[in-house]
Amino acid sequence: MITATKLPFAVHAVVETVAALSFIFRPDAQLPGCSPAAKLILRQYGGLLLASSFMCAAVLLITDNDAVTGTAATTMQLQALALGTYHVWPCYRAWVRIGSRERGRGATTLGGPSLHLVVHLVCFGLFMFSAAASPPSSSSIGR
Repeated sequence: MITATKLPFAVHAVVETVAALSFIFRPDAQLPGCSPAAKLILRQYGGLLLASSFMCAAVLLITDNDAVTGTAATTMQLQALALGTYHVWPCYRAWVRIGSRERGRGATTLGGPSLHLVVHLVCFGLFMFSAAASPPSSSSIGR
């Protein structure tokens, strides 16, 4: 079962794996008419997104017994903070795209900027909750 503090890691893994595959295999959908050099950068960004999904998978594999140790709990909270702050930037990009007069001219890859804003705000909020949540105490194991 996924705990509330692990939920953002699962959501991020799903959302960003889909985005990563789009950046890696369809860079033109992300930036229509981009140069070959820009495609390389977009594919590299897709690789980073995919790496962050694997990092989330590692957190999801932490057992309840592991999570109560100081190192595992602190690592999980720091990873939540790092991934949460990442989601600020896709929110900013979506906000700018929504407010842009040119928004009708761009591609609406993976649902467009309004959906991106909502999804990334949810991810940000979930990660900030997970980063701020207290890890379970060792006395709650086995109850």
